[in-house]
Amino acid sequence: MLANVDVYVGKTLLSSSKKNPNGVYRYDLPDSTAEVSHFPPLLDAGLMIGLGDSITVFQKVDDGMRQYLPPEEKEATEIRFEIVLLDIVSLKQKAAAARVLEEAIFGLKQKIQAKIKAYSAGLLDAELAKLPSGVKIWVEVDGNGDPVQEGEAIQVHYFGCLTNGMPFDNSFSRREPLQFTAGVGQMIPGFDEGVMNLRHGTKAYLFIPPTLGYGDEEAGDGMIPANSELIFYINIL
Repeated sequence: MLANVDVYVGKTLLSSSKKNPNGVYRYDLPDSTAEVSHFPPLLDAGLMIGLGDSITVFQKVDDGMRQYLPPEEKEATEIRFEIVLLDIVSLKQKAAAARVLEEAIFGLKQKIQAKIKAYSAGLLDAELAKLPSGVKIWVEVDGNGDPVQEGEAIQVHYFGCLTNGMPFDNSFSRREPLQFTAGVGQMIPGFDEGVMNLRHGTKAYLFIPPTLGYGDEEAGDGMIPANSELIFYINIL
């Protein structure tokens, strides 16, 4: 399903699909035969409305969610979803789109791995912005949006790799950017710091030392070894 989705807590806009590629939010309804005891708000809405309809859905804030709210809304009791259903995608259309996405991800991975090789060979040294913390940034496209502000709810597409080029996670495959509040500790320190030094619209590479990543702990179900330098290609929406 394709929808416009604005998410609010109080008067604060947490996220908006208008910032996503093509300005929409994509999500799948579960198989009607699946045993699902409860649908999240977006799935609830998808089962209640038709094309062109709009709906407002409220979700209670639990303790797990509260830690991710912006400081001025920490006492909020509910999150509000403003949803407009734009289109329903058939299984055939979904399969075709999945093939196109797979090809795009493959091309993106090749580009990122080539950049990692250049970094490892020292070919990017003169072009890197080196922060005092040890984080290094190589900007591919300098955005013309506002600088990212502490406490701002932002959306970022990312593709994470190790220094050997091995991918460990990315948001592009999920067709959904990562949403978080900048500068408040929701992300690993190096990712947070790197984003806070960039503007909306920027595409860049973050090179994060282990001390600002996962340190001497394994992560990502073992895909990220202890003491790993992390490399993220990011697109700040």
